[in-house]
Amino acid sequence: FAFSVPSVNKAEPAKRYHWVVLPQGMKNSPTMCQVFVAWALEPVCKRYPQLIISHYMDDILIAGEKLQKETILQILTSELKQRGLQIAPEKIQQQSPWKYLGWIITGSSIKPQKVEIKSDVKTLNDVQKLVGDIQWVRKICGITNDDLKPLIQLLGTSIQANEKQSLGPEQQRALSQISEKI
Repeated sequence: FAFSVPSVNKAEPAKRYHWVVLPQGMKNSPTMCQVFVAWALEPVCKRYPQLIISHYMDDILIAGEKLQKETILQILTSELKQRGLQIAPEKIQQQSPWKYLGWIITGSSIKPQKVEIKSDVKTLNDVQKLVGDIQWVRKICGITNDDLKPLIQLLGTSIQANEKQSLGPEQQRALSQISEKI
């Protein structure tokens, strides 16, 4: 993501910022991602109104009765590339079961993916993955905001995804309680 921040009274050139990973401290990071991906998908959605195209952050699901997978994939890849986004080939799923937003989707059922709680947290990225995994099953398992709060507090401590992090006693207790609920 790239954006510019203008200077006060245009006293100097605008400062340009570019992030591969949006910083966790920015309250609008998820919103920026959603808006940007929605904008990138808009031409495909307009071209194929009969398809269901759903996305959350960087996860995209395309479904429809008469889905021309190869054609849609080529068009989607091209449109996203024109807007500076790309799809990692290893993330493309073309046959059942599909994994989407913490769920496993088959032709006849939808069920939550098995969540593995990895308490071996070494970086901010590990904390992000841990909290993300818990987020997808929290409603089913009765995990509250208060349960997650100690872990979420770790997300605001840095903006570098590879910065070293570790779980303190409070986070360990929270993770233990969450594991019991799962």
